[in-house]
Amino acid sequence: MHPPNGTSFQSEEEQLFYEVALDISKQVGKLLVSRCYVAILDLFGTLRYADEPLIPFSEFMKEFVKSNVNLLTAGDHSLPLGGVNLAFFKVSDRAMIVLYTDKGYSGQLLTFKSRMFEWSKKIDELIGDIKIPASSVRIQDPSVGIEPEVQDTASEPAEPEKKRGMKTVPILTRKLSGKEKFSLEVAQVLQFCDGTHSINDIQVETGYPLLKINNIIRTYQKKEWITLKRIVE
Repeated sequence: MHPPNGTSFQSEEEQLFYEVALDISKQVGKLLVSRCYVAILDLFGTLRYADEPLIPFSEFMKEFVKSNVNLLTAGDHSLPLGGVNLAFFKVSDRAMIVLYTDKGYSGQLLTFKSRMFEWSKKIDELIGDIKIPASSVRIQDPSVGIEPEVQDTASEPAEPEKKRGMKTVPILTRKLSGKEKFSLEVAQVLQFCDGTHSINDIQVETGYPLLKINNIIRTYQKKEWITLKRIVE
């Protein structure tokens, strides 16, 4: 799956996926200040290739793709882990490319969006003729889909901005390992719990209703993963 340092490939297909991943890494590396590592998965979450540093994320990548591929359209991306420079790009109805860097910040990986379709045809050819479920082809509204694991409407929701000049800012206090399993909605909300985005900012960034965002934040407050602070704008 990940033959570095001159190790032989198990199949010709594996070598071809490696060559595509290597080309992506080289091209993206020209845009970044640090090396970029690549994984390629099909829409069923099968890991077709992964660079060595991405192997610890294997199970997370597989589960994320299987659970959320139908929530993304070709051309969409997701940054599911706050504090981890891991980005998913749906480059076709058949394939997902994952990029990772251990330096810099996750936002820099989005430079790949301007070139992400350059490898789509080649990857689709390597994946071959697989049946694409109709539900995975186009989902226009990612806010309709997987609900957060726990919803407790009886509790007080995280408070959005109510006072002029003040805003509520959620902060993710737990360091993520990359092995956590999140729905797409939870992952997208958590990535913005960085101490700078307010709850209203998160609504703008994700397009999700405030009630949904509040439910997710409240759930992870109870897990003691998130704290809230009020700051002056």
